[in-house]
Amino acid sequence: MKKLYLFDFDGTIIEGDSLIKFSYFSLGTFQFFKYWICVIFLIPFYSRSNLKQMFYSNFQELNYDDFNNKCKQFNTQKLRNLTKNSFLEYIKNIPKDTNVIVVSASISNYLKPWCDQMGFDLISTELEVKDGKLTGKFSTPNCNGKEKVRRIKEKYNLSEYDEIHVFGNSKGDLPMLELGTHKYYKFFK
Repeated sequence: MKKLYLFDFDGTIIEGDSLIKFSYFSLGTFQFFKYWICVIFLIPFYSRSNLKQMFYSNFQELNYDDFNNKCKQFNTQKLRNLTKNSFLEYIKNIPKDTNVIVVSASISNYLKPWCDQMGFDLISTELEVKDGKLTGKFSTPNCNGKEKVRRIKEKYNLSEYDEIHVFGNSKGDLPMLELGTHKYYKFFK
């Protein structure tokens, strides 16, 4: 029996939102509060995708390798410690040869090192890079809502799987949850 496991990341696998934690880690206290206070006032006027791109514009013109090094530090120093114990216990029971995919609106730069350590595949939002530097924009659509479904179907032939286990915790995960033969909403505590 062939199984596929699809996991949202923020709030499902880890406690809270990794963008908030990464913004504090990468910007420092003053810039962190400056950005998030602006977001509070701009929420009614901009999409989540646009607000996220505003955050990544803080790194515009930064050397891509330097940014990736910061992301690796974030993974090592913070992200690993945020993983829910209930998730770690659950995945111990998934056979090693099973496809496990993290599907997230967060960026691959700090998720990929974590996924590589866990042996998981990753579908996520990608940052645009030109001439070795970040542009502050996305190179892919924000991987949320229906975009999660589109990207999953683009990469995997779902008809090949007897069971599809899908885990999420927010309305942005609902379209992905509809793909599942087994659906888990706010499963990990």
